Amino acid sequence: MKEFNPVVYLLYVSSFAVMISSLFFDRYYLTILLPITLLFLLLTYLYEVVKRKDLKVNFFFISTIPCLMISDYLIYTSFKGNFSYICICITLYALFSSLALRDYFTAITFRWKRTSTISLAISLGLLGYLIFSISDLILEFLPNAIPFIASTTLALLLYLGTSYYVYVSDTYNAGIKLLMSAFLCQFVVGFTVVNELFLLNNFCTLFNVSAHILGIYIFMRFLVEQNPTVIQDSVKKHL
Repeated sequence: MKEFNPVVYLLYVSSFAVMISSLFFDRYYLTILLPITLLFLLLTYLYEVVKRKDLKVNFFFISTIPCLMISDYLIYTSFKGNFSYICICITLYALFSSLALRDYFTAITFRWKRTSTISLAISLGLLGYLIFSISDLILEFLPNAIPFIASTTLALLLYLGTSYYVYVSDTYNAGIKLLMSAFLCQFVVGFTVVNELFLLNNFCTLFNVSAHILGIYIFMRFLVEQNPTVIQDSVKKHL
């Protein structure tokens, strides 16, 4: 029989409450429900690590959660008014997420040919266009935001590059989860800007908060399921 974990069920319940709130209620409630959900996610992570016994607590991952909790509170309080602080929180989140993966690099031998593919070049081109478009949208409303946009963009690209390289190294079977989490992170940041400055639609908010929670949860599952000292040498097709 599967072991009962009340924290996991509280995480599911709070995630459902976030979705319902984003669709039917005032956005103010998200400033409370989202941080609570992230707290339950952190407790779930700690529970899983203790249960595994062969894993060490990743304090860099733990540091990402307060950054997101503060960022979520600021976003749904006043996105424009708190934009600079939101960028600082997201930058710290991306840096801590990258550092959380540093132990997974120790067993990886750098192979430039393996990471250089046509699909990667196309993806980078599309990502560059997306960054330009979103930055241009932000500057229409916040013309003095260039330093914050630049620092946040660089940190997010570092996190994406780190995740992609761990995935493409063929070292860990669960690497696809890491890549999915990183892409969801980029999507959530970009879509949050569009929704808060241009759309402000409840269905878009629902889609955004759902991807937000899912991305962090998948990242947490990678860290829980994948011991950095255990090499699988998996074989997969690269994106």
